[in-house]
Amino acid sequence: MVTSGPVPTIRSAGTDDLAGIQAIEWEQFSHLAYPYFVLRQLFELHGTDWTVAEFEGRVCGYVLTAISAERCAWFLGFAVAGHCRGRGFGRNLLEAALEHCRKARADRVFVTVRPDNRTAYRLYEDVGFVRSDHEAAYFGRDEPRDVLVHKLYHC
Repeated sequence: MVTSGPVPTIRSAGTDDLAGIQAIEWEQFSHLAYPYFVLRQLFELHGTDWTVAEFEGRVCGYVLTAISAERCAWFLGFAVAGHCRGRGFGRNLLEAALEHCRKARADRVFVTVRPDNRTAYRLYEDVGFVRSDHEAAYFGRDEPRDVLVHKLYHC
């Protein structure tokens, strides 16, 4: 449920945001979280496409986006800190990241999501993502993921 109230600042990520992103990664994904050095390397490759939400001076959410030369985008990570959930921050972030992909002329965006994560699934579906694939062991044994796609432009 979305509550009214203050909204986060949505902006492009910088290297100073990596510690905050990592903290949310660990909070939300535990053993599947990206280590700091991987975030740093991914930032060097794709950081200009990353989006963060800042609230009360701290990173409270992020979308790690990678856009290929073939105009295909992947959301490599997307999370909102637990204390900021239920305020619409996730939707704000997701819509801002999709708009960035449109401006970058990506024609489709992919994301993976756990089939049992109904909250994330509903959010993705609400903004136009549809299921395109399923893998029973995407991140390892007993770690299933559905692959969802959002077509931004009709080719």
